[in-house]
Amino acid sequence: MSLFFILVFILQSCEYKAKKNAQALNKTVEKQEINQIQNVPDTIKIPIPTDEIVDEFYQAIFDIDNKKVREMLETKFPANYQPKNKIAPLQAVIWTSDNLYITRLLVEGGAKINDKEKPLTVVAAEYGRLGILEYLIEKGGDIKNNEAFNKAGFHQFYDCAKLLLLNGANQVRGDLRGKFWVYEQAVNKADYEALNKLALTDEELNHNNCNGETALIIAVKQNNLEMVEYLLKRKVDKNKKETFDCGDKIHYGKTPVHIARENDFQKITALLE
Repeated sequence: MSLFFILVFILQSCEYKAKKNAQALNKTVEKQEINQIQNVPDTIKIPIPTDEIVDEFYQAIFDIDNKKVREMLETKFPANYQPKNKIAPLQAVIWTSDNLYITRLLVEGGAKINDKEKPLTVVAAEYGRLGILEYLIEKGGDIKNNEAFNKAGFHQFYDCAKLLLLNGANQVRGDLRGKFWVYEQAVNKADYEALNKLALTDEELNHNNCNGETALIIAVKQNNLEMVEYLLKRKVDKNKKETFDCGDKIHYGKTPVHIARENDFQKITALLE
């Protein structure tokens, strides 16, 4: 039996090493291909593509045909070309998938990433493309003057929202329901890194969701003493009742301390009294 397990271990080790080597080779090949696009001299001009070539290129993007996209970028379709009657190629990539490879090919080939009318960071945030979003930020994609953060929150992409938050994204522009959702999720997850980056007014600190819950009430219901202490330090209103205001009328429920008492959360009760 011991010999059998030794053989299994050796086979698994070989398989693991083979996979790692294959991954490393793929990354090296991708890097070489991207450099190949990037280093095409300006003197070698690819003619403006015909409508047929444009359609073929976009179809390759939608099909996630990386090989064909790369070949067309080298021969038929300039990476910085923007057809007048279509969305930008990078936007098409983002709509389709979190395809970081094609994104890199286009950006390294000269495609614009900061379009005032349709910032690509906002598009990536809206579609939850975390890999592309991180890359765009690294490349100087604008997150200070647009609604990328609130867009990610509104569409409930927490990882994208947190990435934007930690990189100093604008928290005011856009639909603030995105910000409120991120705040609530950060409390649920006990994510103090995100919470410390959230700039919240008094009103925002005490915002309630359609279940009537403020951040403090969420923390109380979870019996999360540490979170309750944290929120109190941020000066939340410990007396605000459950507030149901998503309908035509406003209804009120229990206070945080009442909820704590009902559940026999003694330490939280003592803290709130």
